[in-house]
Amino acid sequence: MTTLRATVRLQLHAGFDFDAAAAQVDYFARLGISHLYLSPIASAVPGSTHGYDNVDPTRISLELGGEQGFLRLSDAARQHGMGILLDIVPNHMAVHPANPWWNDVLRNGRRSAHAGWFDIDWDAPECDGRLWLAVLDRPLAAALADGALHLDIGGEGPCLRHHDLELPLSPLSYPAQADSWPAWIARCRRSPQRMQDVLQRQAYRLGWWRTGADHTNYRRFFDIDGLFALRMELPEVFDAVHALPLRLVAEGHVDGLRVDHVDGLADPQGYLGRLRSGLDQAATASGRPAEAITLHVEKILADDEALPADWACDGTTGYDFMDQVGALLHDSEAGPALHALWHSASGDARSFDQHQQQARLQMLQGSLRCDFDRLLRRLDAQRLANPAAADITGGMLERALRALLQHFPVYRTHGLRSAADQTWLARAADAAAAQLGEGDRAALEQLCVWLHGIPAVLTRFEQLTAPLNAKAVEDTAFYRYGRLLSRNEVGSDPGRLHLPLEEFLLRARQRAQQWPRALLAVATHDHKRGPDARCRLATVSCNLAHWSAQLAHWNELAMQVGRPCPLPGAETLMLWQTLLASWPLQAERVDAGFIGRVDGWLQKALREGKQVSSWSDPDRALEQGASDWLAWLGSSPQAAPLRSALDAFVHAITPHAARLGLVQLALQLCCPGVPDLYQGNEGWDTSLVDPDNRREVDYLQRRAWLGSPPDWRQALQEHWSGGSAKALLLAALLRHRAAVPSLFIDGSLTLLSATAGAWVLSRQLGDDQLLLVLDTTARLETPLAPGTLLRQEDSERGRVGLPVGHWRSLLDARRCEGGDDIEADALLDGAPLAIWVLDNGEDDGR
Repeated sequence: MTTLRATVRLQLHAGFDFDAAAAQVDYFARLGISHLYLSPIASAVPGSTHGYDNVDPTRISLELGGEQGFLRLSDAARQHGMGILLDIVPNHMAVHPANPWWNDVLRNGRRSAHAGWFDIDWDAPECDGRLWLAVLDRPLAAALADGALHLDIGGEGPCLRHHDLELPLSPLSYPAQADSWPAWIARCRRSPQRMQDVLQRQAYRLGWWRTGADHTNYRRFFDIDGLFALRMELPEVFDAVHALPLRLVAEGHVDGLRVDHVDGLADPQGYLGRLRSGLDQAATASGRPAEAITLHVEKILADDEALPADWACDGTTGYDFMDQVGALLHDSEAGPALHALWHSASGDARSFDQHQQQARLQMLQGSLRCDFDRLLRRLDAQRLANPAAADITGGMLERALRALLQHFPVYRTHGLRSAADQTWLARAADAAAAQLGEGDRAALEQLCVWLHGIPAVLTRFEQLTAPLNAKAVEDTAFYRYGRLLSRNEVGSDPGRLHLPLEEFLLRARQRAQQWPRALLAVATHDHKRGPDARCRLATVSCNLAHWSAQLAHWNELAMQVGRPCPLPGAETLMLWQTLLASWPLQAERVDAGFIGRVDGWLQKALREGKQVSSWSDPDRALEQGASDWLAWLGSSPQAAPLRSALDAFVHAITPHAARLGLVQLALQLCCPGVPDLYQGNEGWDTSLVDPDNRREVDYLQRRAWLGSPPDWRQALQEHWSGGSAKALLLAALLRHRAAVPSLFIDGSLTLLSATAGAWVLSRQLGDDQLLLVLDTTARLETPLAPGTLLRQEDSERGRVGLPVGHWRSLLDARRCEGGDDIEADALLDGAPLAIWVLDNGEDDGR
């Protein structure tokens, strides 16, 4: 089997199914990819565009091509010497009629064989011992009166129908004989009391969707009522959900798994140990060594948090690397000036930490209120049963818990088994205590005792801190605090703008020692904006005077024609950043399609921020005004001067940003770990948040880049905006990784020199050595040759000690002799980077 060397993430759906993916396998093999990394393939909600809303984990999706389609893709991959990684979703399933397990619970309630599989609190207050379903578009009484909720006959018998939603009925609530169903339904329709009796006899209670935050009594994925949590800690649930992927491993079709949202599980460490054991057995059954099957986890780590060392996996999916390499490319001194600019525009001087704390409190009072109350009820039961807590009131306990959650700095602890876990809890407790009175502090101390001593309490706490962190930070505060949006990325801390090179390299070496097969990502299906969009904004951090002047100029141009942006200052500044980050380089492509993409981002940003609009109570007048303004910007003759000004600044800054993007890609391909390419990222990626980042990929264009004679220097000069330079760099490094894989698996990482604007890194193993020379200067004052990505003149970056040996450039035909100091500019020859390898006879296929 193929050693894991480089992956490509593919988003599968009905429009890009197994056969469509198989049609591109030869291209990915030629590019140098070792493994296809597939989005979830199990049966999902009909029409799903992502697969995370699965309805039957035991079957491969028919919309993707079913089992036979998957086997065709597997065969194509094997024929080209490639493997397959699968993304699996153990944490949750979709609330949908196509889900047989869920339907069984709706039909039979607690008597269902699957009732214990889901995390349901049947005894929650005000739920009458039933499952609360907040699915109605209006209050229950109105839905009945308006006929929006009525009885009907569905595919499996009598049902309740609400628009397109079909809900099964308890067999005990309707006649057993099918021929009597129509008459029974007619009688119920004529009698409100009969209808009420039918509703009362169901295992579920229907409610207005606005009741969900208060009354939902099943644990969800984050706060999404349509995705309910599974109790994966139960052996029968684990076995049912993992039967398909383990079978595919045992049959030799799958070489590794990626676990979605591992933090949502009751015991991630125990889960991974069990899954690792299952994978080892499946690998043996397929005739492969156990260690060859990889296991990666989607895990969001805080800035100074590490993946638990005792987890039985191969590392994370790469959000940590995406954060680190992004921060590395930002100006280390730009923070204060950027904050001042943000304060001036928004009128808000609060730090990001203050924003996310406020968002946490709002989420606990809002869409996560039912989860908070569920934990509070468990704590209250401990309080009432514990004589030592006799003087702690329910109110004290509630205030203490809320304060602790407000300050909890990571997604979760993991059983409080490690010193790191203890530190996170202690840090949060100290911050909470500082804002509480004496009585509430006593409650906080007791709460911490219970967290340490009662596993069930700790599990509930951990399963709340994870969604709270995700919803309050990534899905709220990221859309409120916009100092520089390139740092508002999944896995990143917007409060930290820059990461020093020494710290970046330290973390890279730690990864090489602890998680050598961890994935390295710079783009994912969940990113807020693409890697090259982030590089444009990183370049802003190096050119703040220009940026500030442009913002004033753009606002003035809009004012002059009487069309200022109708949004408040904070949202306006974030919109300008988004336009800069995603603006097409070809002016003629600033069309309705592009404006529509930005408009989609803007609506999501306004609603996620929950300040001027929201998903639950959208300000449609404000949203429409902003949408109209974007349409005016994109097409009105009156807006032509503003479009020209935007276009001019984009063209001024993007060549420097493109150089940073190439540096970022080179680091992804040369640092310890396994580079993970996101679909379409062979070219420039200025995509916005999903669904924009999951758009169709132009594979004809990418094949053309790969089919052209490789000429790195020409790609940096002629038509560089098309993306061929990035594709050539990617292909050259992937080929070299394939030619000398041990260099990138076991080779050392060393910083040879770091002069003003030029870094030289070395990867070495025995006689194999690679030098990566990087130019990180991104100031507009540093001139580029017109229309190119090449420096116009030498910039005296100093000399580099080139080790003894015959060296050749991996990207062009240059050669040189080592043993002496050489000008860094000579190694770069005007390019943003150069890759030199010892010429020891290895053939990289170039």
